[in-house]
Amino acid sequence: MRKKYLIIAFACTVLVQLAFPLKMIFDRELILLKGETFLMEIAPLDPYDAFRGRYVTISYENYSTPLPKKFEYIRDLKELYITVKKDEQGKLIYDQVTQYPPTHTNSYIKEEAESYGFSYTEGEIWIDLPNRYYMNENKAPLAEKLIERAQAEIVIYKGKAVLKGIRIDGMPIETYIKKTNLK
Repeated sequence: MRKKYLIIAFACTVLVQLAFPLKMIFDRELILLKGETFLMEIAPLDPYDAFRGRYVTISYENYSTPLPKKFEYIRDLKELYITVKKDEQGKLIYDQVTQYPPTHTNSYIKEEAESYGFSYTEGEIWIDLPNRYYMNENKAPLAEKLIERAQAEIVIYKGKAVLKGIRIDGMPIETYIKKTNLK
């Protein structure tokens, strides 16, 4: 009888341990499936991490938006929502900053307050977007050299953003490196 309960407890433990990573994967895939893709200009860095391998860290040229005056002195805010739209080339443009989640669009970014308040300086709010793009260890140093001409593909859905890829001349960076035989 006791063995039966141990097997049930073990099975429940395994299911709980699998549920968390599966939920994270599901959430990311849902954003990629239902979200809208935007392009952003990027500036490069190429760090190396012994545990995570080589990846391209990017910073965005357009990482902040004006903070409306009505929000500058409100200390009780826990989060703000920034709606986004595309320009003619598909590049991301910050549209409106609101206190509540927008109901007219699913394309918005949710910015949470930090312990000392929002990350803002002189009337601007900094937008926290994904900044790591993992790729083949051998291709990451090449990507660093090309990144000045690159654009990031960001998918945004209901307050969350995912870095889908990096594009050069309209094609994924991995394909560009392969086609041009860069070494």
